[in-house]
Amino acid sequence: MKLGQKNKEQEKEARRNLAEAREVFLERAYALDNLFYSGFYAQCVESTAADGWEIFFEDHSAANFFRENMERLDESAAQRFYKLAGIHHTIRVLRRRKKELAWDEMKEQMRQVYGLSDTEMEMAQILYRCACLYQNRFPDLFSRTTARYLFHLTWLTPFLLAFLMNFWYNSYSSFMASYTGYVPFHIRRKRVTAG
Repeated sequence: MKLGQKNKEQEKEARRNLAEAREVFLERAYALDNLFYSGFYAQCVESTAADGWEIFFEDHSAANFFRENMERLDESAAQRFYKLAGIHHTIRVLRRRKKELAWDEMKEQMRQVYGLSDTEMEMAQILYRCACLYQNRFPDLFSRTTARYLFHLTWLTPFLLAFLMNFWYNSYSSFMASYTGYVPFHIRRKRVTAG
């Protein structure tokens, strides 16, 4: 098989894995009883799908960590990508809305949507604790966790670390912009708690 054809086959496989993971997690999000969490995680999954499509397949910038590792985006890695986004966005929104949301309640909703194992829940707990106690260190730790958990990489250059930190910052920003673009956050919460 020629190199160009092999790359096209790998990309086709990676696209399929990302799309299939989206369907699984979206179905689980819509199955949640709590309408607020259902809407939150459904939007999180859709936003992650858009991010994944862009960062793995459309962004050809130099040293794109995700594109460079696209051939590793098997079924398991695609699911881990969505899980990481779910954990990241949950932690970030909890830190911003700590008076409105509770970690213990939200982490159980997150577990249901993403099917997180006990080990993954422990990882999420550690990341949440870091975000609460050492807010400035959270982006660094989360980026290092991404490389390790997603593709089993233990060493990052400063450039790749900065790339991942920037990716997660932008991912959360675009997720929140789409989630609150038409209905503000506090209105979404109020509608569910009033109903």
